[in-house]
Amino acid sequence: MGIDLLIFGLDGVMFDTDEAQVNACNDAFAHCGIAFRWTTAQYREAARAHGAFNAISAIIGGIVPSLTNRQFDELVCEKNRLLHQYVLAGMAKPHQACVSLASEAHASGCKLAVVTDMPARTTTVLLEQSFGNTVTDMFAAVVSGAVFNDAAGNGPHHLAMRTVGVDGSHSAAIDTTAPALHAAQAAGIWTIAATPYAKDVARIAGADLWCPQLQELRDLIGRKQTPRERSKHFVTFDSLRVLKKNQLDGLPVLRPTLPIRSNA
Repeated sequence: MGIDLLIFGLDGVMFDTDEAQVNACNDAFAHCGIAFRWTTAQYREAARAHGAFNAISAIIGGIVPSLTNRQFDELVCEKNRLLHQYVLAGMAKPHQACVSLASEAHASGCKLAVVTDMPARTTTVLLEQSFGNTVTDMFAAVVSGAVFNDAAGNGPHHLAMRTVGVDGSHSAAIDTTAPALHAAQAAGIWTIAATPYAKDVARIAGADLWCPQLQELRDLIGRKQTPRERSKHFVTFDSLRVLKKNQLDGLPVLRPTLPIRSNA
């Protein structure tokens, strides 16, 4: 099946939000009197496991065992308020590889959608900062505030597909977090994990393809390159279509030990 709908996450996919997220979390911790500060590495680990919006829940039961539900709700509200302010200030930057991929896919006639657990107003700011007045032309559906643990077959990816009128067999989703990738696969969508870290192999086992930072395959094959090294070229929409077709047809996919991983 081809790719008639390409679904993007925001955190770590379309935008580098790590700095804004870490600062918002740490300032919220301070505001709520919690004597704990995240490093970027700690935040990334929590976000990959729980999703960016729910990453802050990783402190419950371990780092801060005595937080009440009311205190936690206050913490989340403050974190979201601060995140919005940091995004307004331009702290989150677009990933040019993903922006280029989206533009290429759109020009090829593919429908685009965003599915994210980020609150709606912050999602709107991010997209308008990068796409301006073309947001509604570029994206056929934007699902924000997504809850990825819906087991009733009516999750956020289903909503995006219904809105656009494309089924899972003709769709693909790119994300960096386990909840979003698992939800997309549960909706019957071919999935690409764009996380750049080698230690994440086990965490993204559910993804159909691992494409670190959306780097172009030819730049990752035949030469030594760490997963964190930046590439000069990035994966194209045509290459994604070929990879999906080959994988579903049972044809071999180029698979060096690292950093490309396919579950075919």
